[in-house]
Parts: sequence; C-alpha cells; structure tokens
Amino acid sequence: MGKAQLELLERDGKYLSVPSGISQWPMIKGGRDAVLIQKLEEPPKRYDLVMYVRPNLQGVIHRVMYFKDGRYVICGDNCWRLEYVKPEQVKGIVTEFCHKGKWYKTDNFMYQMYVHLWTDFLFVKRPLFYLRDKTVRKWFGSGKK
Repeated sequence: MGKAQLELLERDGKYLSVPSGISQWPMIKGGRDAVLIQKLEEPPKRYDLVMYVRPNLQGVIHRVMYFKDGRYVICGDNCWRLEYVKPEQVKGIVTEFCHKGKWYKTDNFMYQMYVHLWTDFLFVKRPLFYLRDKTVRKWFGSGKK
C-alpha cells in the first residue's frame, strides 16, 4: 500500500488488495488471496481485521486483540509479536476476503469461529509461534545478510 492506494480508500471508501507476506496465514496466503478493505466508519473492536499504515506508508493487515492506553494492540494470525498502533494509523477494515478463489464476508459463521480460536487462544499461540520462529532461525538461519 502506498499513497495512491490510501487516496483510493479515502475517495472511494474501499480498496481491493492482494496482500503479500505470511502474517495472516492460514486465512490469507500472500500473493494468492485478496481482501476488500473498507474505509473505517467507526472504531474497530476486538477480532476486527484492520489495515493500518506504518510511517513509511506500508499498509499492514492484522487483527485487533484489544484496546489499551489509547492504542490498539494487534497481531497477525501467523505472528507472536504484539504491535501497538495509534488510532490515527488505522485506515480501514477488512469486510470480505477471497480464500482459494472463494469470497467470504467477515460476518460468516465459520470465519467467526476461526477468528475466536486464533484470538481467544493467543496465550497458547504466542509461545508456540515464538519457539517455532526461534527454531527455524536456528536451523535455517535468519535469511538476513
């Protein structure tokens, strides 16, 4: 996401994106699946999948865990690190997504079950994903040069 996409979101009230990366796996596979991002009309709440913008204008899609001390605490479904995001950084909310060629609305019952499992058991997921990432880094290196 860049300046042009932010302008589209502001002008049209929505933006179709094909995310990259692995932070929302298994729900969204980067480069394959798509999301419909709607302009934020009201403050996001727990379980919402939001798009926020980093200072370098990179758009990131992660899930709201909770709101604390004036910031959203968010985390990618495939991540263990919590992020603290200012409300003004949150620009949109995912209302639909395409997974393996089929579109789903975020009020879909099966999606809601998935969201609750991934979010409500964050306390289990975080240490497991931390160990997974540290083990992979140890065995295969960080990939950074």
